[in-house]
Amino acid sequence: MEKILTIDIGTTACKVILFDLEGNILAKSNREYPTYTPQIEWAEQDPLDWWKEAVEGIREVVQAAGAEGILAIGLSSQRETVVPLDREGNVLSRAISWMDRRSRAEAEEISRQLGKETIHKITGLIPDSTFTATKLLWLKKHQPEILQKTHVFLQPKEFIGYMLTGEAATDHSLASRTMMFDINKRQWWEDIFEFVGVKTSQFPRLCYADEVIGYLKEDVAKILGLKSGIPVVSGGGDRPSEALGAGIVGSRVMESTGTATNVSMSSNKVPENLDPRVVCSCHVIRDHYLIEQGITTSGTILRWVRDNFYRGEKEKGENVYGLIDNEAESSNPGANGIVLLPFFMGSRATRWNPDAKGVLFGLTLTHSRADIARAVLEGISYEIRACIEILESMGLKAESIVSMGGGAKSRVWSRIKADVLGKKVVVEKVQEAASKGAMILASYAVGARDSLIEEKREVLFEYQPDTENHEVYNRMYEIYNQLYNSVSHLYTKLSQY
Repeated sequence: MEKILTIDIGTTACKVILFDLEGNILAKSNREYPTYTPQIEWAEQDPLDWWKEAVEGIREVVQAAGAEGILAIGLSSQRETVVPLDREGNVLSRAISWMDRRSRAEAEEISRQLGKETIHKITGLIPDSTFTATKLLWLKKHQPEILQKTHVFLQPKEFIGYMLTGEAATDHSLASRTMMFDINKRQWWEDIFEFVGVKTSQFPRLCYADEVIGYLKEDVAKILGLKSGIPVVSGGGDRPSEALGAGIVGSRVMESTGTATNVSMSSNKVPENLDPRVVCSCHVIRDHYLIEQGITTSGTILRWVRDNFYRGEKEKGENVYGLIDNEAESSNPGANGIVLLPFFMGSRATRWNPDAKGVLFGLTLTHSRADIARAVLEGISYEIRACIEILESMGLKAESIVSMGGGAKSRVWSRIKADVLGKKVVVEKVQEAASKGAMILASYAVGARDSLIEEKREVLFEYQPDTENHEVYNRMYEIYNQLYNSVSHLYTKLSQY
């Protein structure tokens, strides 16, 4: 049997999957690694943790499904996280994660010096500590010796590709998340390199996501239990890979909720009227773009609810997320008058306010834990609606929502999303969409498939909006936006404490 092996370096875990050429999962491994937080707002990971878990994950799936017939290895990963390597390929420091907020001042400095509008027009991005350029400027100021010693800066899947093949290459989907890449010309933007103190020669060669970047080295193959010489395909960032795996084309919108939420649509060009609050990056599909918006805290808020409101049930080993679903369903649309602002770690699109805080508004002594649970699901859904409304204001047609990630496992939440958005919400069978996207790219690169786009989609369940509930949510959504506008001026004051 012919197979494709995929490696996805996520924010919390390394996922290794063996697929057949039809996209069926033959074996899967999910191995977690830590995020280090040595100071407030810092978030770091050790690239060698990624590699260790990738090696063990590959061994697991090979033992389960066999090493014979592997045609290619496909890659995907979190984006923006920066890995400095010296000339010998040694890691010089922990990787500064996309979640890390230490470079907020550097983001503001870049915005002032180069111009927010100019940056957005050239890179498609909005100056924010998420993006790689701000992290490099922070290193220039605080750890300049790392910049001086670095031979090449990589992102996570590029580091794994380097470990597998000895080759350093970056695809357009990851390059375009550095805030150092011209998405119109599809080349590095020289001006910002000079400003942050690095050279283009310190970055890997550019390639497309469906290109073979190298071949599995013999010494590594022995460690993994694979044959040497297997083609390793570049792959791309997790979100565009996920969009490919989910078949996000035309009027389909991807809503992917895990730790955070991503709302995105595909386009064959950079929109002429690109909203200044919206991010546009290169897709893993050649000459295509992904129009993206994000909510920093969504799944993490559910974890917070679990840990603080359902502690006893968690300690007893109960299915807490199932309980949250059941209790949320027992409350009424509108959560009996409670509104949640889901900004527990600042706000990205649509509001771009790093000082934003979470708000639970409208509490009375008559409210229950069930009302709070529902308010959380609704509050995140309101912000998803805000994201979609901006996409539509740019002339993009958002007709149906494809819900992905851990959040899509909840039928209760999917129904709430449909009612809040006033649109059909679809959950498909393939939930490992980023890995599926990496599989599609890898199989296409080695000639095992003719097209990147899959026409046939297998639906698990779908919900049409309930008219009556949608009317309730229209009123609550208006209150939601008014609430944010009313308290937003207080966030900076709170940040002092």
